[in-house]
Amino acid sequence: MSTVYLNGKLVEHPHEVHHHVSPVPQYVAVLGALLVLTGVTFLVSFADLGAASLTVAMFVAVIKASLVVGYFMHLKYDDRFHLFIFLGTIIFVGLFFGFTLFDLASRDAINDEQRTFTRIEEDTNKGQPMKIGIDNDLARRAAYDAKHPAEAPEGH
Repeated sequence: MSTVYLNGKLVEHPHEVHHHVSPVPQYVAVLGALLVLTGVTFLVSFADLGAASLTVAMFVAVIKASLVVGYFMHLKYDDRFHLFIFLGTIIFVGLFFGFTLFDLASRDAINDEQRTFTRIEEDTNKGQPMKIGIDNDLARRAAYDAKHPAEAPEGH
């Protein structure tokens, strides 16, 4: 019998680890489920679900990804540590995307000048000088002028 060390420590009874081999019908069933879910995603794109379309499509995508990771990548039969690492990665990627989306959604609330969309304003003004900041929104400009009548620039 040979001496086996793992992470610098002697392993007393070493043995080979045989990976889980799934039967072919299980792979065929998972493939069928993925095809059906792909059809559901396709049909959802034509359904008039409004804002729920994205939610339903993402829910189906998560189920499909879970099937691929669990069965084709064998994470279902692997150590739970690997599942923890995988889910931790997914959570961090979700957080990064979430912070980015939050930043993009809140930029106009932080800085009025971010409300300027040059092409839209060029089409709207047609030859007039481009307006920036709160001048793009007449209601916001009127509210500002009502609160600060002495600071209102000439011509407003």
